[in-house]
Amino acid sequence: MKILLSFVTLSLIIFFVGCSSNRTLTYSKIEKEKEGFRTNEVKNRYIDYGILADESLKSLFKKNELPTKIIVTDFVDITSLDNHRKLGYVLSNNIKNSLINNYDISVVESEVSKFFKISGNGLKILSRDVDKLRSTNFNVQYAIVGTYTYSTNELIVFVKLIDLKTGIIKGSYANAFAMGEGTSMMLSTK
Repeated sequence: MKILLSFVTLSLIIFFVGCSSNRTLTYSKIEKEKEGFRTNEVKNRYIDYGILADESLKSLFKKNELPTKIIVTDFVDITSLDNHRKLGYVLSNNIKNSLINNYDISVVESEVSKFFKISGNGLKILSRDVDKLRSTNFNVQYAIVGTYTYSTNELIVFVKLIDLKTGIIKGSYANAFAMGEGTSMMLSTK
């Protein structure tokens, strides 16, 4: 009888403790948990910039013939169109790395072109005159240009493949990522 009473008491305690939990499940919480994402884990999110580069290039080239030479600009904040953050360099260098290693495309270093300049604020196109960019001295038909914007919770990256001879955007990629501590740090430092 004591065993049965102990068992019933223990069962009731477990039942009431479980019922008093402040964990309420809603449809959105269940969906997020199914995806392996919980809102309290956002700060520990990690963006694999190599995979981001690979995915963006697949998107850019899926309908286009692969160029033999290309130039890649540093990614800039869409608000200021300036690169004052580490993130812009990290994104563009991952694109360059993927182009060289996965596509065997020659990446023209911007410093060798008189129309491009690397400064403390990133890579700049020094001319808006399309005729100058079409000159035979330049000899690169495509540029990959990237921008990003961010909030407390997310980073949104845009990548475009631009035909420098026509100004036409030949391919485009956009994706949003949960903001993590590493990305926040790169956005706060040069």
